[in-house]
Amino acid sequence: MKVLLAEDSLTMMLTTSKIIKNSGHEVIPARDGKEALSLYFSENPDLVLLDVEMPELTGFEVAEKIRADDINKWIPIIFLTGFADDENLSKGIESGGDDYLVKPVSQIVLNAKLNAMHRISEMQNKLLDLSHELSETNNKLQNSVITDPLTGAKNRLYLDECMKNEWFRGMRFKSDLSLLIVDVDNFKTLNDTNGHQAGDTCLIDLVKLFGSHLHRSSDVLCRYGGDEFVIVLPNTSEADAYEIGEKIRSSVLKYNTESEIEIHVAISVSIGCATCVPDDSKTSDEFLTYADKALYKAKANGRDCVVIADMTTDKTKAA
Repeated sequence: MKVLLAEDSLTMMLTTSKIIKNSGHEVIPARDGKEALSLYFSENPDLVLLDVEMPELTGFEVAEKIRADDINKWIPIIFLTGFADDENLSKGIESGGDDYLVKPVSQIVLNAKLNAMHRISEMQNKLLDLSHELSETNNKLQNSVITDPLTGAKNRLYLDECMKNEWFRGMRFKSDLSLLIVDVDNFKTLNDTNGHQAGDTCLIDLVKLFGSHLHRSSDVLCRYGGDEFVIVLPNTSEADAYEIGEKIRSSVLKYNTESEIEIHVAISVSIGCATCVPDDSKTSDEFLTYADKALYKAKANGRDCVVIADMTTDKTKAA
């Protein structure tokens, strides 16, 4: 262990340090309370031995500051004092101490305390490691529930929750919310011609391509269906949403010639775009319907285009 030893008496410092070192531990010496507190945060010791009476800060004050400033981590604190009365013992425990040794410290007693605290420290480290592993596993499980396993985009479950959250956020801040529904043109023909493996590879590539045009952490890409995707763009104007959609559409055309897989069918995307400031007059599901209608209009217009939904007349307009 790394043992922080705060002791203003040079004789006691040397004597106690020798016992600690002979037990196989490293000593971090401090000659007053202020230095002890500084070394605690810079050296991250495994055990703290504090003399009660020290210049600058008393041992009790150092313990209180350690416990107050480091509430998420427990490091054992043992007080060293020449007073063995009940009042001092009680004060030491209340200030955050875990044990109390009366000076001059017995080598046998100190070694026993060191061994006990070492076992506790090792047990704590094992529990922390287990806690981190469980946390990582839990995060992976939670992420798998909301992630499309093929493309890595968020899935429909996540989209539903995201839409509700962004809708209420838009209502609260009276800010624009935009949606893009992207459908891959001729995808069935691609699957039939090149095979499903090529189709899967194509979807994976397209998700990466779509994501390359989304530069904010608040922008969310979700797989809506087999070859259909929804992009949620909070605080994004209609003009900016259209620009993103157009960049995606143009880059997909380049994909036909730059793809590493051999594509016998030209791939393009049709995109429906909708923008509004959320309010009580409609729901997030209804808003999604506007973008969906715009997508159907894009398909009817010959595909490979972006169509903007007219939120005021329930019609759509070609971009």
